[in-house]
Amino acid sequence: MSKIISYVELETLPIATFFGKSREIELYGRFFDEVIDWVSCDILIAPALELAAEYCLGAIDALHICAAKYFGAEFISAEKPTKPIYQAYSNISSIYED
Repeated sequence: MSKIISYVELETLPIATFFGKSREIELYGRFFDEVIDWVSCDILIAPALELAAEYCLGAIDALHICAAKYFGAEFISAEKPTKPIYQAYSNISSIYED
């Protein structure tokens, strides 16, 4: 298991587990099973630190944005569009957008 999986699981699973959201937990499980490439945390740490300092991001948000940038992927956020994470990456969408 790659280190990055632990970060992603730490970000997504605890709240779903605490509130017993079995459908959400199942969705995350299917997602993790289908991922074919994980970027090494070693590659992400330095740019995440810079990004976090520049945009006032939390550690996990900075790691997620750096991973999305690394793969050129769209980032889907559960943060409201007013949060700083939206300034840090141009290919980001919110679950709150219409």
